[in-house]
Amino acid sequence: MSRRKLALWFLLPAILQAETVPLWPGARYTTDDRDRALERGLNFIYHLASDPKIFADWGHDLLWCLFTISDTAKDPKLREMARKMGHERAQEWRRIHAALPTQTNADQLSDLLFGSDAADRLDARDPGFKQQLRNAVRHYSVTDFLLFDPAREPPPSDIPDQCPKCKRWNVRGATVCRYCGAPLEMRNRYDVWTDALITTYSGDIYGVTLGAPYRDVIRWIPVMRPYPPRASISTSAFYNVAYAITHVIYTLNDYNRYLLSRQWLPQEFQYLKTNLEETVKLEDPETLGEFLDTLRDFGMTEQDPLIRAGVDYVLSKQNADGSWGDLTDPDVYTRYHSTWTAIDGLREYGWHGKRLSFPGLEPLLRSGGERAVSTVR
Repeated sequence: MSRRKLALWFLLPAILQAETVPLWPGARYTTDDRDRALERGLNFIYHLASDPKIFADWGHDLLWCLFTISDTAKDPKLREMARKMGHERAQEWRRIHAALPTQTNADQLSDLLFGSDAADRLDARDPGFKQQLRNAVRHYSVTDFLLFDPAREPPPSDIPDQCPKCKRWNVRGATVCRYCGAPLEMRNRYDVWTDALITTYSGDIYGVTLGAPYRDVIRWIPVMRPYPPRASISTSAFYNVAYAITHVIYTLNDYNRYLLSRQWLPQEFQYLKTNLEETVKLEDPETLGEFLDTLRDFGMTEQDPLIRAGVDYVLSKQNADGSWGDLTDPDVYTRYHSTWTAIDGLREYGWHGKRLSFPGLEPLLRSGGERAVSTVR
């Protein structure tokens, strides 16, 4: 036996042992189990993203998924997989969107901006397309993009949801559909806030304002606090509150790029810790994934029993095709988003330091936002 073969022979037990290290002492899953689950999940997302119809409808969001994993994953293999997948899909997105359509509305422009920003970050840049977007958004108002003006008021509770009968939208304050006469329900104000956070954050980081700057939206955080306890609200309202909190965190740390101080967002951190087990009771790996990755943003790891419980549950719920969630769900968004959030909840992060995506907002957060709100009252 050669010296090289002999060395490999003695190394083999150590290599095999390294592949089967439990995630924590006594864990039923190993690091290898987690890594395989992550790769299978990412392959499932890429499979959906490679479907022309799905990509036409959801390409902007799928690109952002692939970019954020490529930008923040600690595991170099997972990071490189996401980068290659994302770059290939970004080139296809640019091919499809070589120019703005002649007719677009505010929602379509927002989606096109989301996609263009993600494509830029995946090395498929098009400065000309960005200028077209900048010119187009000037024709729309803040309420076209956000449904309210955050310079004047906090997220409101009188914006009607889509008509359940005819699927059309109605003006603010309407309680009966003007098209078919069906009664309308109002959107939860936390849901309105979530959309506004995402839209204004995306506009600011891309350099094309979508109705208002992000600061105008995040400064209402003291008005949205305190967050209603789970026991006092319906399950649908709980989801609205939970997603608002996770997206406060995502937009303040560039979607898991930076660690956050618990002192900046103490109520948000406590809400996540208090209610993580509720997402397990609801058998919802999608929301649980968002709770896990945002708690990681505050420095929690598998050393914490709460993270261990969440990771164990998510790993136990992966489907045979690599996805998470209900296999029979016809909603494509839910299929890929459940898998995306599960991946983010399971994976480790290569942090780029502790800071905010917009460092100038730190005084606002430290003061609780009161000063910012008082200036518009």
